[in-house]
Amino acid sequence: MAANSVLAGAVQILCVLAWRDGKETNSAMLAKSLNTNPVVVRRTLKALERHGLVKLRPGRHGGVALLRAAADITLEDVYKAVEPGGALFALRERGNPRCPVNVTMNRVLPPLFGAADAAVDQVLRRTKLAALVEKIP
Repeated sequence: MAANSVLAGAVQILCVLAWRDGKETNSAMLAKSLNTNPVVVRRTLKALERHGLVKLRPGRHGGVALLRAAADITLEDVYKAVEPGGALFALRERGNPRCPVNVTMNRVLPPLFGAADAAVDQVLRRTKLAALVEKIP
């Protein structure tokens, strides 16, 4: 299974902003923390802005700031901002409708995947950004 690091990157961006506690921060600085290109950071910031988590100030002397306190942001909020599909697990889109294994998997996997998604949602919902920032020296 391929790992997806989009959520981890978005959480790290928000943690940098919270850790800097209102000091000027821009995409270049955030990109250094993530060791990535500022374009990747700007794309993530746009998604976070659309969901009301950050405020972007464009331009040469622009920057980014949290719109809510870190104690008011859950990892579920971040996940919903950067992973619009929502579900972690999904059935294959194609399968042989005459194959008994395929037919059975289409019946038995959805409840299991739903339970796994619900468990992840619960953990993300109860984890606040502030709890992560508190661990930064």
